Amino acid sequence: MTSVCMHETAIAGNIIDIVTETGRRHPDVEIKRVRVVIGEMIAVVPELLLHAYDSLITDTPLQYSSLDLTIIPVTANCSQCDASFGIDEFEFTCPFCQSSSIQLTSGHEFYVKEVEVEPCPS
Repeated sequence: MTSVCMHETAIAGNIIDIVTETGRRHPDVEIKRVRVVIGEMIAVVPELLLHAYDSLITDTPLQYSSLDLTIIPVTANCSQCDASFGIDEFEFTCPFCQSSSIQLTSGHEFYVKEVEVEPCPS
């Protein structure tokens, strides 16, 4: 894969900035794994994000770290019939009463959940 989407590259850069700052505050540890939660509404292609991360960490203090993604599906609650359901194919209507009066309950998440570290070798 030679080109990476700018969207995923920018997101990977933001993740790296966050994790790098964490590393600066704890210079006695080596970052091994970064766990990120991303909702489907963020519209990230996981494979491109992983590739962008791997490309951007080359020759940096994060070069031996890995990125784990947890993708959160889009879910909603109907304001009309109070049903809870998953959103498929970005169709924002209630599958039970066909109302378009819905509230999204998940799918907008985007955060670094956890940074796994090990003590630096002495």
